[in-house]
Amino acid sequence: MNDVSLKQAKSFEQGFIAARLVSMVLLALSIMTLILINANSLLFPGSSVATYLVVTAIVSLLAVCILPIRSSLQANYVWSVCVLALLLLIYSKTLEPPIGDSAMLTSLWAQLFFLSRPIALGLAIAGCVGYLLHAFARDPRLENHSHLLSLLAGTAFLGGEISGSYWAFIGWGRSWSWSGHFFFSALTYLLFILVFHLPKAWFANGKALALGKAAVLGFICVLMLGYRLS
Repeated sequence: MNDVSLKQAKSFEQGFIAARLVSMVLLALSIMTLILINANSLLFPGSSVATYLVVTAIVSLLAVCILPIRSSLQANYVWSVCVLALLLLIYSKTLEPPIGDSAMLTSLWAQLFFLSRPIALGLAIAGCVGYLLHAFARDPRLENHSHLLSLLAGTAFLGGEISGSYWAFIGWGRSWSWSGHFFFSALTYLLFILVFHLPKAWFANGKALALGKAAVLGFICVLMLGYRLS
């Protein structure tokens, strides 16, 4: 191996280490932010918008931390998710801190319901970025990683629905009703399912299919963020 190849390999390795280091630092910062939010509230403010954004950032960073970096594309994937997580953290600092919670929110099922939303969103963001980068550079490991994240995101969202239904049942005597909130939740879960059921016949090649999955996940992310921040 010549000197040029050695320098390139060393440069790539340094880039991988830098990407991993930044993701770990941001993860630690996000966890610290969540601890501070919790410390300043009498009850864990799972329903607050600030908590929603911070937990989303934590989950998206965890999603990239579990992926071993083996290529420059995967390093770019980590950098992209880190930038999005940082934007979420910055925006969360502009919001008013939670000042208190209803006694109904002390229920474990309520906390599971509220936390399931940012968990699903964080996984969806990381999965969307992974599919998008995979579409342009074809990385099977990144595709499998994004597929797993999408599956976990849908599972977390469904788990939140089950927890929320039980919470509503023990609190109000009924599990659900035809309301705007229920319709939004049902639509979001159907979109999560759609990621795994996009007909391949609709797409010319694997790149187009990956872009289609990224588009669905991206729409879910915009939908969940817009609904929560509005």
